[in-house]
Amino acid sequence: MPSKKRRPEKHFYEPVRTFLRTKMGCVVESHSKDGTLRKFVGRGLGGLIVDVFGLRGVKDKDSRAIEGIAVEVKRTAKRTSLRSIAQASQYGRLAHRCYLAQPREYDHKNLLEASRFGVGLLQITSKGIKIITESKRFKPEPDTFDMFLNKSLRIVRCAICSCYLFRYKPLLRGVAICGHWVLDQIAPINRSDDFNKKVYMCGKCEEVLSSVAGFVKLRQAIHRLEKRTHALEKKLKRQAR
Repeated sequence: MPSKKRRPEKHFYEPVRTFLRTKMGCVVESHSKDGTLRKFVGRGLGGLIVDVFGLRGVKDKDSRAIEGIAVEVKRTAKRTSLRSIAQASQYGRLAHRCYLAQPREYDHKNLLEASRFGVGLLQITSKGIKIITESKRFKPEPDTFDMFLNKSLRIVRCAICSCYLFRYKPLLRGVAICGHWVLDQIAPINRSDDFNKKVYMCGKCEEVLSSVAGFVKLRQAIHRLEKRTHALEKKLKRQAR
């Protein structure tokens, strides 16, 4: 009798992604430049690829902090290798919480090894996914984390208020939030127009700055109009003589 074919690892990605969204309060997708859905599956930076990723913000309304949740998925139900646990811990370069998910019950040895690496364990069952142990808090380098969000997840930070934003809008090809090229005089210049860094602003900050800029432009326009009016009055006086 032929052996039963094992499910591919990707079979478990969607249940894990759903778990991150519904049970851990994570955002698990954004949109690409062409407006299509961009799932946080198989995303990474610099050769480090995360199976499933999620983002969640803190509840404090005065804080802009967010957490990245990374999950390494293994399909085997027979054993948990030390290599898999170590692989999950590598995600600490891009995430604040790192988990290993498998369709099996973990033994005492697995719990100890995962604890030593700071990795949390998720058990995949026919009824869903449950947290067996929690992850410690990792500390990814902030610039690397933001670069990963921008390049791989299409999420950016507002340069003014530091809130996080989806870079592209759904179903609208190429429509992005406002981005502006600026000149960083320390960083290498690699564009023909001498601008080398791009910053983003949320709609509210754009609105506030535009209103300020609009007020300044209005003052300038009034000043120009006053000068023209004064010059016209002089001309009319000369013609009247």
